[in-house]
Amino acid sequence: MLTKRLLTLAAISMLSFSCAQSESGIDNGTGGDTASGGGNGSGGATSSGGNKGSGGSSATGGSTGNGGTGVTSTGGTTGQGGSSAKGGATGSGGTSSTGGATGTGGTGAGGTGTGGHVTTGTGGATGSGGAATGGSPGTGGATGSGGATATGGTTGQGGSSGAVENSGSSCNPTAAALLSADNKKMPNPFAMHNGTVISSKSQWECRRNEVKADLEKYEIGPKQDPSTATVKATLSGKNLTVAITTSSGSMNLTSAITGSGSCVYIVLDSATSMVSGCTTVPFTSSQVVKSEQDSTQYQSDPFYKVYPSLWGKIGNYSAWAWGVSRLIDGLAQVASQLNIDMTKIAVHGCSYAGKMSLFSGALDERVALTIVEESGGGGINSWRMSQEYTDRSGVQVEKIDNTNYGWFMPSMQKLDEYKLPHDHHELVAMIAPRAVIILGNDTYQWLGDESGYKSTMAALQVFTALGVPSNIGYDFTSNHNHCAPPTTQMNSVTAYANKFLKGGTTNPSVAIKPPDTSFDLNWQAAIDWTTPTLQ
Repeated sequence: MLTKRLLTLAAISMLSFSCAQSESGIDNGTGGDTASGGGNGSGGATSSGGNKGSGGSSATGGSTGNGGTGVTSTGGTTGQGGSSAKGGATGSGGTSSTGGATGTGGTGAGGTGTGGHVTTGTGGATGSGGAATGGSPGTGGATGSGGATATGGTTGQGGSSGAVENSGSSCNPTAAALLSADNKKMPNPFAMHNGTVISSKSQWECRRNEVKADLEKYEIGPKQDPSTATVKATLSGKNLTVAITTSSGSMNLTSAITGSGSCVYIVLDSATSMVSGCTTVPFTSSQVVKSEQDSTQYQSDPFYKVYPSLWGKIGNYSAWAWGVSRLIDGLAQVASQLNIDMTKIAVHGCSYAGKMSLFSGALDERVALTIVEESGGGGINSWRMSQEYTDRSGVQVEKIDNTNYGWFMPSMQKLDEYKLPHDHHELVAMIAPRAVIILGNDTYQWLGDESGYKSTMAALQVFTALGVPSNIGYDFTSNHNHCAPPTTQMNSVTAYANKFLKGGTTNPSVAIKPPDTSFDLNWQAAIDWTTPTLQ
């Protein structure tokens, strides 16, 4: 039985590892996941695997009909899941991104509704990594045309969306140095860089900005200050155009808005719609920067027309989060025409766009509800806990040594996760006291849901300390296709949308653990700090 169990784990591991080339192998292609399709073919490399349909996780696509073992425990072989002690392929993960929502491949041939994202990629010059600094200076302060005009109405039980993108910019935080010795525990989110442990809710604002500084220095590069750009929005019917201009150039974001309702639901690329009764605003990531399978960044992308000095110095998640914020700026300018409430904004993405949603919600306080679906490593997961899981189980998941270094700064690949002054439970906690609902799916082991659960529980301690424990929920319901949420998760999101977008009075209570019985879910053993009661 032990041998059978090990072989089963190895098979599922290879289903996940072969997906390392493209965020579980299920964000690319035109096929998406289907009930009979699934992961990589025969558990092998991504060039032969792929999702059912004409897409797949590689440039040549996957086979059809029998081209993938789906989510089963029989496919794949062991021994191919990583090349180093930390395991995992390096530098080739990612997804392509010129597809997505609003008529460029989001629905149709295997897009939303059948699981998976539908995206296509284009070639271009490759980029090289660079320092984590550089770019336009300054923090805080929106321009007259760029800032939101709404006031921060409460979202319930102490959580509120803010009137500005980042109310803590006046804290003038600096990033901490890398640790001199390994810390295998998730760092204390309540400890300032000077060692002071915060004791009041008001101190969280500056502590939150210290986490932001760490993330920008070591992972994504600086998110550009809104004051460095002029934003002008125009609305033609339901077609929104947001023109963004800096001293270096200009670019446009366009969005075909659908639906109605005072709440705003920003859907990142081709995520399956999970919120009804709101004004739906698609965000197409390729209008900012493209996302490719091979970690390539393109100097010709629109973002680098307005910030050319940032070329090679930031990761895509910095640019994408900036783009979502500029879209929100534009919505604020046409809010009266759309009859929308700027204090009731949600963002939602899945897989690589799940990470995008997390960074967007964490870095913009105007977002009332962040929906993070199957984000995996680099999203909700703790870099430390993902490495610990692979070391213990031998199962490859997305880690700091094998993620897509176009999404993040290429320099991040050289970092030791145990020496980082921060981790991603603190990224999740940056949303507090606003609301977040987290969705997982341990059917795809590459997503690393054990790590994601532990990180979520550590983040929950911040929400608890701030007096808003119900403002964070998690639903790790599994046994469904990637980015094809089952009814349980649809209901979980509805509970959060009703409360934080639609003025409901019932505090949601969503707490569904990952069902994989091989997981070690003892998150308390992964921390060495206690949860304070903040005054």
